Amino acid sequence: MSFDLRHLEGFVAVAEELHFGRAAARLHLAQPALSQQILRLESSLGVELLIRERRRTRLSDAGQAFLVEARRTLAQAEQARSVARRAGRGELGRLRVGYVPTASSAPFLTALATFQRDHPDVQVELRELPLGSPAGPLRDHQVDIAFIARLGPLDGCLEDGTMLREMSAERFVAAVSAHHPLAGRPAVELAELAGEHFVLLAPEICREWDETVHGICASGGFTPRVSHYVRELSTQLIIVAAGLAVALVPASAQALRGQGVAFVPLDGPTPPITSAVMWRVGDGAPVLRRFVESL
Repeated sequence: MSFDLRHLEGFVAVAEELHFGRAAARLHLAQPALSQQILRLESSLGVELLIRERRRTRLSDAGQAFLVEARRTLAQAEQARSVARRAGRGELGRLRVGYVPTASSAPFLTALATFQRDHPDVQVELRELPLGSPAGPLRDHQVDIAFIARLGPLDGCLEDGTMLREMSAERFVAAVSAHHPLAGRPAVELAELAGEHFVLLAPEICREWDETVHGICASGGFTPRVSHYVRELSTQLIIVAAGLAVALVPASAQALRGQGVAFVPLDGPTPPITSAVMWRVGDGAPVLRRFVESL
């Protein structure tokens, strides 16, 4: 015969009251029902937990030892219930957040900081996503939500089974070494960059991004002299800080690196970079639902 939490609750009540009538009233049970619970518990354990005398009830040695463990078990069960309820409300758990470096804009960082402040028991895992196919890890369930960046309309990013919400738009800026002659300028004309060496993201990372940067340079009347191809925006900024080249980067790249790099606005129009957040339709994970609501 097995026993359950109700048997433990009944035993603890009797052990603390040392009176079946008071314990039954405390548990809102009939006294005979409580007596039967204790008998079943003792039968299940094969020991006498209570010594029943005419005028009083007291704990046996086994009962005193069992009381310690019974209280501990009930406390752990209550903790388990609390954890389950909090997880169901999205107050604890894990959230895998994918992002592309160009989505490191103020809205993304603010949303992340606000959520972590309000949900300290949620473990947030960040994963940098490739520029070319940011929706892939979302589709493959490698991340729960993705902050993406897009050149041109966002419609091209939307896939079946996903939701998309625009967060912000920004422009390209020139990233130059802090010691570069252009570093202190309020703005720079594209033609002034014609003689510079450029560090670009490798074309295979995102063909659209590479074509856009070349198009911006073409609008200034030149083809960029590429001295370095790299695979990450952060590496671009390291090379710029070293004075080895200049780069055209999103304005939000300032959040990735400030020391050693100056970000100078470009005169004239450039294609906008739109940041958005994407998640799977029908994903009922409580933590994800809570995060989306916080946006």
